[in-house]
Amino acid sequence: MNYIKLIRPINLLMIILTMYLFRLCFITATPYKVFFVEPVLSNIEFFLLTIATVFIAAGGYVINDIFDSDIDLINKKDKTIIGNEISEDEAYNFYKVLCLVGIICTIVLAFLTKNFRLSLFPVLIMVILNFYAHTFKKQLIVGNFIVSLCTAFVILLIALFESGGESMVNTNEATIRGGIFAAAIVYGSFAFFTTFLREIIKDMEDIIGDEQYDCKTIPIVFGIKKTKIISIFIGILLLLFLGSIAFFLPQLKMKTAALVLVFTIMVPLVSLCIFIGIAKSKKQFHMLSNATKMIMLLGVLTMLYFMNGMGPYVFVQYVNFLKKLF
Repeated sequence: MNYIKLIRPINLLMIILTMYLFRLCFITATPYKVFFVEPVLSNIEFFLLTIATVFIAAGGYVINDIFDSDIDLINKKDKTIIGNEISEDEAYNFYKVLCLVGIICTIVLAFLTKNFRLSLFPVLIMVILNFYAHTFKKQLIVGNFIVSLCTAFVILLIALFESGGESMVNTNEATIRGGIFAAAIVYGSFAFFTTFLREIIKDMEDIIGDEQYDCKTIPIVFGIKKTKIISIFIGILLLLFLGSIAFFLPQLKMKTAALVLVFTIMVPLVSLCIFIGIAKSKKQFHMLSNATKMIMLLGVLTMLYFMNGMGPYVFVQYVNFLKKLF
């Protein structure tokens, strides 16, 4: 049970949900069937990509906890596993097993797809997460940026595979693959900004322990008040981004989708920004961190709206809308 807690099972389930929903709603949906376009990744290849991503992410959580064990004894003493329930050596061995499974999956995927560069990206992320745990996490902004980028890459990597077909058979296929990539950019951007916001909130929650171990997080360098302003600014950027989508959707006679976006994501995000401004205690910041995760989940679930196969078309039109706007 302690080993399961160590790998953050809820977060891993979130990764699986995100990857399979994106495949279901944007890749194997109606347009592919209508225009006889085959997904680049087969079911088994996509499964291998998902397993590799999940195991490498799990390894990232473990190595992070190993290097953070001393800080965690201050920030969350009752929830610290390494050093209390599991020894550091046992945690290292568990980390090695997780990484080994991830590497094996990526190697098999590389030989099946013949796309060695993309297939081995999860291994590159594994190396980055290792550096993050013992170096980047303590650096100003760098750690937050890396975690956010890795989160966004969960979706972007799928789109990179799908846009890497051997040839474009016709205009329809080019449009579909372009729409998939556009959708990945939109959802990847959402993942990046929400993760970045959550990382900053977590830094405010953990400021006491981080300060004692010479971490250079945003709250430590700039103070809580300025960090709140930065957090709210990121929230506003995200709201503007989502607002552009909500403004665009009615032009495709998708008013219901626009309303769903406004009331299920944008309104909670506005509330989150307000509560960031008034939060003071560690407990309050912890609640805000969980609230941000819920907003991330709601964002992922909006993919279900595109199960009818209109997703690629919608996001191609959204890109055209942005081009005209700017």
